[in-house]
Amino acid sequence: MSYGIIAKTNGRNKVIDFRDGLVPARPDNYAMIHGKGGKDHAPISVIKIAVCDYSAGSGNSTTLFANIAPDVCEQIFEVCKRNVGTIVIDDNLLIFQELRAANKKLLKTADMQFNALNNILSVLNRIEKAEKVPGLTAIASGLGNLLGKTRDKVMAAAEEPARPACMTMATHTDFNHSQDRVHAQKKDAQGYAPVQRLNIFHTTYRKDGQLGNYSWTVKITNARAKVRVQPTGATTYDASSMKDVKEVFIQVSDADMFRMMSQVNRFIRVWEFAMAADLVRSGEAAREKERKEYLASRKAEDADDVGEIAEPEVA
Repeated sequence: MSYGIIAKTNGRNKVIDFRDGLVPARPDNYAMIHGKGGKDHAPISVIKIAVCDYSAGSGNSTTLFANIAPDVCEQIFEVCKRNVGTIVIDDNLLIFQELRAANKKLLKTADMQFNALNNILSVLNRIEKAEKVPGLTAIASGLGNLLGKTRDKVMAAAEEPARPACMTMATHTDFNHSQDRVHAQKKDAQGYAPVQRLNIFHTTYRKDGQLGNYSWTVKITNARAKVRVQPTGATTYDASSMKDVKEVFIQVSDADMFRMMSQVNRFIRVWEFAMAADLVRSGEAAREKERKEYLASRKAEDADDVGEIAEPEVA
């Protein structure tokens, strides 16, 4: 039996899969293509996520589900694409040329400062010869030797190294998607209702500063919490009141997430072409029919108005 699984990957004692939950719009909302939910629209069109954790052993697995909108799948796939390959930057870009020019100016400034110090030492030598100050020659000579050695070391280290034709660096883009769902219609007498939290995020570097091998994390949390209704009418929940908490997560590599999101987005495109063709044709036909009926009614109304105006007066 098929459950509409589009893509899946396994971790250590864990598995994640993405499933078909897409729903076409109603004929009168044909331009939306996907169902948007609510009483006036078809059920909301989603991609379903299932994460199963069987690390507790056979018969003790925990599987939780969450839904994401098709456009979120596209966002994730865009991040996946940005985490592939390396960036190549031409070394002759204007900003690099300006940095090299600024570096040369700094070298000239340093050279001028060394020359100024050399002139000071020369003046000290002249004073010593004119005034016969004991020890001044030795001091000036020692300072001169130190200055020369320091100058040679600094200027040698500041020489411009050989430049490659371009700069390369790995591409890294992080991402965070969080969503909360409150099933307020299932609220019990104590004011608690089922809630669901989904987090999908990409973290390039681990806490120890090293590149992570499994940069993607998908975490689903199910619980019960007290419902809150905002003044705007929006429904939220009190996170501090959460109870009966169940949580599963899985970490996925960049390669596996790219593969899964590529398959998911390809399926969405194929589904849209397959399902939307008849939907759009029938929707456009219904719209054209309504337009013609409207024009015909207006034409009949105009004809009646003309007849009333042309009717002769009775003596």
